[in-house]
Amino acid sequence: MILVTAATGNVGRELVPQLLQAGQQVRAGTRHPDAASFPQGTDVVRLDFGDPGSVRAAVQGVRAVYLIVPETVDTDALTGSLKAMRDAGVGRVVLQSGFGAQDGGNPLGDAEDAVRASGLAWTILRPNWFMQNYNQMFRKGVRDRDEFAEPTGTHRTSFIDARDIAAAATATLTQAGHEGHAYDLTGPESLDRAAVAEALSAALGRHITYSAVDDDGFVAFMTGTGESDEEEARGIASIYAPIRADRTADVTPDLKRLTGRAGFTVHEFAQHYRHDWER
Repeated sequence: MILVTAATGNVGRELVPQLLQAGQQVRAGTRHPDAASFPQGTDVVRLDFGDPGSVRAAVQGVRAVYLIVPETVDTDALTGSLKAMRDAGVGRVVLQSGFGAQDGGNPLGDAEDAVRASGLAWTILRPNWFMQNYNQMFRKGVRDRDEFAEPTGTHRTSFIDARDIAAAATATLTQAGHEGHAYDLTGPESLDRAAVAEALSAALGRHITYSAVDDDGFVAFMTGTGESDEEEARGIASIYAPIRADRTADVTPDLKRLTGRAGFTVHEFAQHYRHDWER
């Protein structure tokens, strides 16, 4: 049995069916199991890292865990959850971290440290920025205003599709030889936001504009489109610094090494999800 935490998130909802298709038994952990929808054959359980009892129950009979740590989970709660996994006989944990998290000074870096110290066999995946931000975080702006705004100037990012992250996760959860390794996951190309706008325009058949803004402009855009409130938008704005420092531009070979393919391009992503922006 493989446990997928945060199973209703961007990666989790792609990973569950991929594992099932690979012939694995899958348990999907979510804080709201009654509202969740998964493919037939999925064992759906309540899992809340703030509730140690739910963690202990969820890891019973599990041999491997795909671990996504919510930002609200503190180090003590994570350490306790990892101990519960070890006590239950879990053999492997694959942590979803983030591109550049190993530099430290961030919650994902702290999670990496906790996993390494857990006594469990571990693998770390560090995906770059998700392509799915554009059909989720910027969905209303693109759909209703033909526009998205980010505080990134002309700096580039090697975006990755959540489906490809799930494919890498499937490989590391089901194949031997990945213990003690960390993989930096990117898509096959490094693009600035103007190129993303071009890909969206080509997929939708109408002109989509990228507006380069500062943090205040980003907050105004996100609140103006109704995608978030000011507090949330400020929090999102704070994580753009690595892009402006050119730390998200590199393309790595790790995704192809794990899955045998370079991953979806932004143009392919835009074509596949174009209905999300249709009016």
